[in-house]
Amino acid sequence: MNNTLIALFITQLFALPLLSSTAMASDSHHEKGHEEGHKDEHTQKGPHGGFLLTNNALDLELKLTQFAGNTELRIYGFNNDKAVDINQLDVTINVQRLSEEPQLIRFKAEDDYLVSTVSVNEPHSFKLDVMASYKGQKINYHHEQEEGRTTLSSQAIERAGIKTDIAKAGTVELTDTLFGVIASTAHGTVEVMAPYTGLVNDIFVSIGQNVKKGDKLASITNRETLQNYTIKSPITGVITEQYLKRGELANSALMQIVNLETVWVELSAFPENIEKLAIGQSAKVYDLHHHLNAQGEVFYIAPMMSGGHIARARIELTNPDGHWRPGMHVNSDISTAKVDAAVRVKATAVQEFNGKPSVFIKSGNVFEVRPVKLGAKNSEWVEVLEGLSPNSEYVTQNSYVIKADILKSGASHSH
Repeated sequence: MNNTLIALFITQLFALPLLSSTAMASDSHHEKGHEEGHKDEHTQKGPHGGFLLTNNALDLELKLTQFAGNTELRIYGFNNDKAVDINQLDVTINVQRLSEEPQLIRFKAEDDYLVSTVSVNEPHSFKLDVMASYKGQKINYHHEQEEGRTTLSSQAIERAGIKTDIAKAGTVELTDTLFGVIASTAHGTVEVMAPYTGLVNDIFVSIGQNVKKGDKLASITNRETLQNYTIKSPITGVITEQYLKRGELANSALMQIVNLETVWVELSAFPENIEKLAIGQSAKVYDLHHHLNAQGEVFYIAPMMSGGHIARARIELTNPDGHWRPGMHVNSDISTAKVDAAVRVKATAVQEFNGKPSVFIKSGNVFEVRPVKLGAKNSEWVEVLEGLSPNSEYVTQNSYVIKADILKSGASHSH
C-alpha cells in the first residue's frame, strides 16, 4: 500500500463523522458514558493525531501508521487524560466489511501503545466492534463508516445492463505480443517445371485458379522428339505465378502452385522476446482488425538473429476458409508462462477509481468500490493480490455506471 493510499485511509477513518458510535461501560456510569462518548467521538482527536473513542472509565485513541511496508493500527489508552499502563490494557477489534467474513484483530503491547498483529488494509467501509478490558472492567465501543458505496434498485441494475461474476481462483496466462506476417508453407509451395525442353503448346489454367492434384496444367512439345506431353498438377492448390506463355520455350519453371490449407505465421522476435519463447508454446493469432483469431503453437525459433537484432519464429495455422492470406499482417499473443492466481477477475471488471485500480463488489442491491493490488494479467483475466476476497460477487460489465453514481453522490444512498 503506497503513502497516498495510507494517507487517504487514515483521513477517512479518523476524520469523517460517524454513522453510529456508542461506548458502553459495565459500571453505574453506563448512560452518562454513552452520551459523552457519542458526543466526543465526533469532534475529539488524541494527542498522537488519532481518533478518540471516549468513555468515563477509559478513552482509546486509534491511529493507523505505516511501518515496514504494513499498515498497523496503534491504540493508546487514557484515564482522566493520563496515559494508562499499557500492560494492563487488552483490546480486540472485530472488523466487518461488506460481503466479507468478520476479521478479528488482536493487539500486543509495544512501548506506550498496543499494536495490531496483522496489517489493516482497505476498504474504508466497515463496522468496528472494539472490546477493551482495563483493570478488570470491560468496555465496548462501536463505530460504523461507509464510503464509496451506492444502492441501486433492481430495475436500475437491469436497465444499466450491469453483469456480475464470482471471484475465484484460476490460471492467468502471461503472453508476449509479437508482430507477424502470414506466409505460405515451404512444403505447400511448388514450382512446376517442364521435364523436357520444348515449346509451350497450350496452358489450361490461369493465375488465381484453384486446381486439384492431377489436373492438366499445360501441353508441351518435346524439342528433341517432337512428341507432345502433358504436365499435371502435383498438388492441390491455387495458381499464384505463371512464368511462360504459349509459343515460348519451356526450359525452366512454368508456374507456381501454393496450397493454403495450412499457412505459417512468420514472427519477428526481439532479444527480450526470445528469452521467453520456447517450442510448443500456444499462441493466439489475430488480424489487425480483430475480425478473426486462430490458435496455433510455436514450432520453430531461428538459431540466429538478423542484422536488425530480430529472430524469426514460426506458428502453423490451419486455413480451411482461406482467411489467412500470405502477406497479411497479424499479431500473435504467445503464452510464455502460467500463474495460478488465488483470486482472479475478468479484465473488464477493473476500473480506475481515484487514481487506483479498483473493482466494484455487489451485495444484494448494494455496490461498493474496492481498491485492489493487481498481479499477472492478460486480455481476459487479471490476478488480484490484495483487496478482494474469494467468492466475492463483482461487476464485470458496465461498472462505469456504478462509478459515476458513487462519484456523483459522494455517499451511500438509494434510488
